[in-house]
Amino acid sequence: MVQVVCQDVEKRAVKMMEELYRMKQDEDHCDFIVQVGNDIYPAHKNMLSAGSDYFRAMLKHDTKESREGRIVFKDVDSDCMKNCIDFIYSSKVEIPDGKNIELLHVAIILQLEDVKHAISDILAESITVDNYFSTRNIADIYGLVDVALRCRMFLQENIMEIANQAGFGSVEKGDVSSSLKAANRKLLEEEKLELSLKWIETCEKKKEYLHEFLELIECDGISPAFLQKLLETYPVIRNDSNLYKLITGHLPESSAELIKRKKLIVIFDDEENSILSLNPITEKITKFHNAKITEEDRFSVISYQRYIYILCDNQSVHRLDIGRKNAKWQRMEDMICDHGGLPRSVLFCGSIFLIGGSEELVTNDVERFDPSVNRWFPLRNSPTAICNASLVSLNDSVYCIGGETRDGFQISSFYRFTPSSSEWIILESMRYPVSGCGAVAIDQKIFVTGGWRGDDTINNVECYDVTSAQWTSLSSMNFEHGRNAAYHIGNWIFVLDTFVVERDVIEKYDLVNKIWCSIKMEEDQSFSSYGSAIVKI
Repeated sequence: MVQVVCQDVEKRAVKMMEELYRMKQDEDHCDFIVQVGNDIYPAHKNMLSAGSDYFRAMLKHDTKESREGRIVFKDVDSDCMKNCIDFIYSSKVEIPDGKNIELLHVAIILQLEDVKHAISDILAESITVDNYFSTRNIADIYGLVDVALRCRMFLQENIMEIANQAGFGSVEKGDVSSSLKAANRKLLEEEKLELSLKWIETCEKKKEYLHEFLELIECDGISPAFLQKLLETYPVIRNDSNLYKLITGHLPESSAELIKRKKLIVIFDDEENSILSLNPITEKITKFHNAKITEEDRFSVISYQRYIYILCDNQSVHRLDIGRKNAKWQRMEDMICDHGGLPRSVLFCGSIFLIGGSEELVTNDVERFDPSVNRWFPLRNSPTAICNASLVSLNDSVYCIGGETRDGFQISSFYRFTPSSSEWIILESMRYPVSGCGAVAIDQKIFVTGGWRGDDTINNVECYDVTSAQWTSLSSMNFEHGRNAAYHIGNWIFVLDTFVVERDVIEKYDLVNKIWCSIKMEEDQSFSSYGSAIVKI
């Protein structure tokens, strides 16, 4: 007997696969039909059985499909079915644009493990912050263990960014705990606490886990100022005395005591050349500090931590340590640019930001002051040269509201500036043009009060919802307020005129009952305000 041996088995196998694929394409000797909707794909039973456990189980028995030589699929993508059948013949698969999940679905039905693993690898390598939750859901639905593991690793590495996504509340408690443990060297203790609060506030029942999270955080590393910010930012703490006590109970005694400081509104009274304070509870104005107002003629006021800063017409900057009774004004580094007599400023992430000009000076200059190093840094200019715009910070951005252009007209423009990327974005304009208005951010809303429209002061109030990106009008104030400042304390918004003479009325808005109330100053308490700021004592 003569035995013939093929010298290149692999080459012959490839040739046979190519020939079988050609036979399928030419419908040569095909004995089975795969149908999806109106699309028909001829094939060979033997090839389908050899390449797919699904078809093998179907065709080895006396099933309806085996007898009729046809199977009809519903709720699958036709192109993906064709590609999977082609894979059985060629060991190659093409993924239609944007249809990797549809192809995965068909591959799992046909039990094509190689295709399933190939798509799993693609998903695992393509995880981003934006698609994290959709990828994780796909891994759960289709049992993709490797993808689920990569999602868990990605979560630990990018937990702070993912916490800002809408689906963060769906993250399992164990994954949050694991991320806190795994991030011991990457996250600051303050970030860990804020991360925990973001997750807890998504569901009332999650409050019970805060104690467990706090055990994973070195609370000695959390500053009182940061904790105070969290208390003001997250209603879940502000409205729950038990959570408040739980958090403060993990702080050093001195820090826990410090965050109980009350808020006051300090007022620079030009007439008396003194610094006054308004107590929001008693609604009384009293002398706040012994220091006299600086000799500079015109300035705006802002506070940060234990200091009050004044930003002057001649670009000089001064600060006062309000924690020291006999403190004197300290000269800081001058501003880089001229922002007019009443520079428009806002505090964001421990820095003071200035945008545009004030009074009659129109400019698009933007700069940032870092108090920790006493330095100003130039930033990307605003899209439009403006003056007398109002500024407020919220989340990761600074918002620029209204103002005036070079022709002297008020505008309704509304911009968002993200310092981390130096990106300016134009948002939906306000309903009316305005300049010199007050602005304050509360939760995910920005309240805009009064201001100037043309030559008239107004009492209008608008509110911008950051989540829905829409403006709405609220009930008007009882009085008209031109250039003014708005402050959030407790359940109230306080509105004070800025740079006015003999103002004897302050207004406050009840956020719960949505009504405006007037605080009438006693005859000996009227003041001529150069500016104001909010401080904690």
